[in-house]
Amino acid sequence: MSIRDRIEEIVALLREAELDHTVWPAASALIDETCGLRGNDLLFGRFLKQGGLDIRLRWLLLRGEPNAELEREYLDYAPIDERLTAAARLPCNELVHTNGLLSDRARRTSVTYNEYLVPNAGENCLNVRMPTNGDLQIAWSLVGPGGGHPGDWTSERVDAIRQLLPHVRQFVRVRYALMEARSDGLRTPGLLDSRRIGMLLLDRSGRIVEANDRARALLAGDDGLTVRGGRPTAVSPEQAAGIARLLDAACSRQCGGSMPIARPSREPLVLYATPVGATGPLSFEKRCAARVLLAEPFSTPPVSSRRVAAALGLTPAQGQVAAALAAGGTAAAIAAETHRTVAAVRWHIREALSRLGLSRQADLVRVVLSTPGIFDEDD
Repeated sequence: MSIRDRIEEIVALLREAELDHTVWPAASALIDETCGLRGNDLLFGRFLKQGGLDIRLRWLLLRGEPNAELEREYLDYAPIDERLTAAARLPCNELVHTNGLLSDRARRTSVTYNEYLVPNAGENCLNVRMPTNGDLQIAWSLVGPGGGHPGDWTSERVDAIRQLLPHVRQFVRVRYALMEARSDGLRTPGLLDSRRIGMLLLDRSGRIVEANDRARALLAGDDGLTVRGGRPTAVSPEQAAGIARLLDAACSRQCGGSMPIARPSREPLVLYATPVGATGPLSFEKRCAARVLLAEPFSTPPVSSRRVAAALGLTPAQGQVAAALAAGGTAAAIAAETHRTVAAVRWHIREALSRLGLSRQADLVRVVLSTPGIFDEDD
């Protein structure tokens, strides 16, 4: 199989992995095999001013196999990893060897380099930073032969990596959007029923074949997005041209991409467009060329207090306070919103913790957010 054929296979796997994270190891393994890698480490998060990365998602795989021990070990070094500070200053999408990222002196004195990278044969890496929405970033380290030299990276392998960058970036962006919308793990039929994220399916001309209720609501309000000639577009003429280019590329099955959509009355939407093969089992899927997700990453998700109380065995008042905490509220803000005193809110929090056998407020929030169905609207 030629490198071109392998790249096409990898891209197909990445598009499938957007909705099914279990496909990523197969894609990662094929990337390693195609590009002559020992493995690769894909991170998504926010670069911190004091150094390090606030990691939201991470995939560390060696020829498609996870290495939990290496992942745990890295947590001790992440806050002092000089590569992250250097990578934050890199031009976007530029592949840089670790020797170019860190000076000779920095490599000699770096704890992360000498205690983590070298013992694990990870010093021969290409590193790249890929932008995404807001101040979130994607950092990708591709691990070459252990103890190797920058000259080991052939132009053919480096060119293959460059071709894959936009597709890997789209995979990570969509994975995070689905996780934020609490729609992770849903395939096309499930997304069509989702009330947390909008989905459109488009034909080769960019016309809407199918849409879920959430997408219809977002398109009907003429608040950022609308429909013209059966095609989704932006209300703003300035953004309409950008959407047209993005959707044309996706519908012609060239590449996927994303862009924020400004809304005058609310926080921005983010539109994610991905080419798809017309091979789905449903009749409308067979006419589809692209999938479009409409996410609201800057909006606080509504949490149903009634469902929280019913699922966790809390009183209505405890459920209301727990739901507000999970949605990001503080004791003072919840008190003002619910017309209670701050002391009363804190009492309800303590009672909820006691009922659930928890000791920390953060644990209460974690339990609420992991409870199925709590993001549905109250009946």
